[in-house]
Amino acid sequence: MLRMLISLTAVLLLSACASKPALTPHPTPSPSASDASESTPVTTPTARDLRQWQAKGKVGIRFLGQSITATYRWERQQDDFSADAAGALNQGYTTLISRQGIVTLENAWLGRHESADGEGLLQAVTSIRVPLSHLNAWFMGWPKDPSTTIETPTDGRGVRQFNEYGWHIVVASEQTAQGYRIPERLIATQDSTRLVISLTEWTPSP
Repeated sequence: MLRMLISLTAVLLLSACASKPALTPHPTPSPSASDASESTPVTTPTARDLRQWQAKGKVGIRFLGQSITATYRWERQQDDFSADAAGALNQGYTTLISRQGIVTLENAWLGRHESADGEGLLQAVTSIRVPLSHLNAWFMGWPKDPSTTIETPTDGRGVRQFNEYGWHIVVASEQTAQGYRIPERLIATQDSTRLVISLTEWTPSP
């Protein structure tokens, strides 16, 4: 069970600290919206093109028949990132850092591990291959590949959705922080794995 908690916490890092900004939620668009751009008012820019920011929040994961929640911190730094996550009472505290193509995972129980294949490293620890190179984009609610098709959920339960790298991403709701429109809640699913990510603090970095 201890190793399962560590493994799940490591996955939580993959789902993406300044003072807490004011976050303003926005309702999801009506089912009649047909284009992703219609869900984002022109007066409130998205954070899609920002390459440095910090986020905090909570994440719930269903994985290998288990469910767990944790708090996380994710910081994008150009094409790299640093992150940490922990369960209740700071159990399973894990850090994950990507620098110039090298990913480092560190945990008090599992020790320190480095690899140029970050996805393979996480797969060895968690038994699931998570697309690390996509998460900086997904955290802001957009696909990494500009050519990926973006749709509005036909049932009205969300702002937009897309499929990328074998995952289905739904931006369930958005909010305004520091003058930018960012996700408030997003859901990522692949087979039996489901991540529900909530952003409660966010700020762009200089």
